[in-house]
Amino acid sequence: MKTTTRIRLRHIRCFLEVAEHGSITKAAASLNTVQPALSRTLRELESELGQTLFERTGQGLILTPAGENFRRHALAGMSQIDRGIQQARGFANAPAVNVGILPNVARTLLPPAVARLKALSPGIDMRLHSTTARQMLQHLRTGKIDFVVGRLMSLEHLTGISFEQLYSEPLLFVARRDHPITRERNLTIDDIDRQLVIIPVADTIIRRELDRFTFARGLVEFSNKIETVSFEFIRSFLASNDAVACIPMGAVRQELASGQLVQLDIHGEELMGSVGLSFVAGRELSPAAAQLADLVRDEARAYA
Repeated sequence: MKTTTRIRLRHIRCFLEVAEHGSITKAAASLNTVQPALSRTLRELESELGQTLFERTGQGLILTPAGENFRRHALAGMSQIDRGIQQARGFANAPAVNVGILPNVARTLLPPAVARLKALSPGIDMRLHSTTARQMLQHLRTGKIDFVVGRLMSLEHLTGISFEQLYSEPLLFVARRDHPITRERNLTIDDIDRQLVIIPVADTIIRRELDRFTFARGLVEFSNKIETVSFEFIRSFLASNDAVACIPMGAVRQELASGQLVQLDIHGEELMGSVGLSFVAGRELSPAAAQLADLVRDEARAYA
């Protein structure tokens, strides 16, 4: 009878990496190994478990029900192992907070909350992580990140994740104040489509919200567009070009207040998103992380 005694950490790490990327090739590159070796490791793991963990599709590798179940337990186990390794190396005596930041809060909630934490507890090591929402959730599940601050991520990614809403925030269509479109009222999506439009890249939270808005109004794709999630690029580009951007309010609140940018007269409930904290359900935060989370909540009350 087969047992799990031959399963090693390398099997689990390789499995989790493939589950994250949905591709042997991408996972091998991330692990700095070669594709045949990674494929062999997965075959060994499936043989030991007696289960097929991945299904091959045109979109890449997706987890089977057995694979999804194993992934859930593997993530919890690896999180505890990583924490144990850190403590064994002596890191437990140096408090650290690892926070995932989604772009819409990088200029609003986080700077004052982090400043207050450092003023209260200078010895806490702050590590702020900015990456894709999907990678951030992976780091959250494995314990590399304590919690994430930003817009609510898509429900299919939230298995085992608890979301605490702090406030609601809209996506806005904005342009520089001298753009002729700013003088028009009751704009439609067709009016926007006649402009150069800057929109979020595909497979991001805010792009999905925008797509729901445009699809509901009969527009499949903008005719003339730039795709980016670099809010710095958007703010710089709009300052000297006639273009329209779809962007979270938090990313341009300062520019709207100063009059540098103007919100366009086009709205929709699909553009409203929840902003808050994402945690791993049932995992207790460290005292330092819990302190920062409370400060973020306090800043959100003032911000909203």
